[in-house]
Amino acid sequence: MSRLRLLLRDEAPLPVRSIYAADGSASPLKRSLANAPDLLETLLPFLGQIYDEGAVDLATKELVVVRVSQLNACRYCLAAHRPLALESGVDEEQLAAVCDEIPLGVLAERERTIIEWADRYVLDPGAITDELVARVLDHLRDDQMVELAILIGATQMLNHFCTAFDVPPTA
Repeated sequence: MSRLRLLLRDEAPLPVRSIYAADGSASPLKRSLANAPDLLETLLPFLGQIYDEGAVDLATKELVVVRVSQLNACRYCLAAHRPLALESGVDEEQLAAVCDEIPLGVLAERERTIIEWADRYVLDPGAITDELVARVLDHLRDDQMVELAILIGATQMLNHFCTAFDVPPTA
């Protein structure tokens, strides 16, 4: 059970009722965030920009989001993003690899290098070397690397929020 109230549409403050669908439904994450309407005004557009396709394609973003969520053991984010990853073009084998169900060695060099960098970014950012950055830049432009860094940070924030407040995958 969530440690925060998961507000139903009728319980939510008027300014945030727009995050609910016409039938009154919303994800457990949005329902928990509805407790802080002032933050949602800034947070949701920011997250929308970060998680939508930008300089980086959605499949790469979802692969990274699932990996970061796996590293942080966020059951909510894994449940939410595994299906999104498949929809965005990540295949079952890639998904299994980033979820530690099979070795990462099955990934293509580009994805393996990005995941190696993401792992270090999450677990030990001081261990990111010039050599690793150079290898990532063989596959990404600078702006794409920045975009993925911000995506990782946002994902970690949500992983910690969902885990700390025990936001359920479904409610």
